[in-house]
Parts: sequence; C-alpha cells; structure tokens
Amino acid sequence: MSFPSLLLLAFIAGATIIIGLAVGRLKHFNPTARSALTMLATGILVFLLVDILSSAMGQATSSLPKNAPEGAALVALIVVGFLFGFVSLVMFENRWIKSQQAVTSERLSLMIALGIGLHNLSEGLAIGQSYLQGEIGLSVTLIVGFALHNATEGFGIVGPMVRQGVRPSWGSLLLLAVVGGGPTFVGTLLGSLWTSAFLSVFVLALAGGALLYVIKELFAHVRKDANQVAIMASVVLGFALGWGTDLIASL
Repeated sequence: MSFPSLLLLAFIAGATIIIGLAVGRLKHFNPTARSALTMLATGILVFLLVDILSSAMGQATSSLPKNAPEGAALVALIVVGFLFGFVSLVMFENRWIKSQQAVTSERLSLMIALGIGLHNLSEGLAIGQSYLQGEIGLSVTLIVGFALHNATEGFGIVGPMVRQGVRPSWGSLLLLAVVGGGPTFVGTLLGSLWTSAFLSVFVLALAGGALLYVIKELFAHVRKDANQVAIMASVVLGFALGWGTDLIASL
C-alpha cells in the first residue's frame, strides 16, 4: 500500500464520524429517546475510557521488566496525562461558572469532541506506526475498526444537543467532525514519521482524563429523568456497541 493510499484511508476513517453526528439533525425526538441516545453515547465513551487506559497501562507494564526507568516514566506520564486531561476541563468549567455562563449543550458537545479527538489522535498514531513497521495488514485492520468506532463516536458528541432539543447547523457539525475525527488523519501522518511510546502513552492518558470528565457531565444531565431503567440499559448497550466494533477491528 502506498503512503498516499494510507493517508486517504486514514482520512476516511476519521470522516465516518459525520455519520453519527448527522443524528443531531433529526427531528421529533421525545425526551426519553433523547436521554436513551445520550446514555447510549455514554456507554460508548465508557468503553473508550476502559480501552485507552488499558492500552496505555499495557505499554507501560510491558516496558517495566525490560527497562525499569522507561517503564516508570511511562507510568508517570499516564498519571500526569490523565490528571491534566480531567482537571483542565474541570477548571475550564469553573471559569464559565464564575463568569455566570452556563455550560451549554453545544459547549459540552465541543468538549466531548476534543476528548474524542485526543483519543483519535492516538488511534492515528497506531495506524501510522504499524505502517512504518511494515505491518500493512494490521494498518488496514486498524483503519476499518477505527472507521466503525468513529461512526459511533459521533453519537457521543451530539448526545447533549439531542437531549436538549438543539438542532445544530451543518456548519457546526462540520466543525465537530474536524475536531473529533480530524486527529485520526493527523495522528496517522505523525505516526508514519517516527515512533514514540512516550507520546502515545501521554496522548492516551490525556484522552482518558478528558473522557472521564464528559462521562461525568453526561450522567449528571440524566440524573433526574424518570425512566432510569431504560436509560441505564442504554449505557450497557452503548458499551456493548463499542466493544463489538473493537472486536471487529481485532479480527
């Protein structure tokens, strides 16, 4: 596979996020359906949180027996990246509150897109590094799996707006697609130039912290909804959906 073909496929893998984002343009959602969709998205984000932290810790623990200082540095990067990814968004939210500006559904969607964008950057790095190491088959498998993931991640981004009955413009959806899906292409380009376990682990941890924040916010939005059974079942379904696309990527 040529390098331009790799970049084209990476672009497509990131662009599939618009499929899930387009749900935000649909009309006639009742409140329960909106909440269920939000929690479906939350379940996907919970899976992503578990998946990326497992990947980061896997890289760190595999280095410990071979090179203890490097492994310890990777563990430290995980802690620092996760802390920064979470606390920075909390501080960002507090600044809005102090200035008497509510965290609107549009802003929350943008935060989610940023968190997913960091995650997709790490996915792109994995694609590029696999290609650089000559593992073309693995690169293609990762691209297919990440394309499926990105299609479902779009639900996670527009979930807050759908629940609040906000119908975003196509321009807003395009911006969210660039923020959330664009890093897949950027990561692939960077990953094909050099390999760095430190960069990969830090980006994964940073994304994990950001995702933890948005998961907290999404749960808070549906805390008082009446049909909690259906809503929590949607979380499990979303987790299963994320897990299923990951299994497809590993086949």
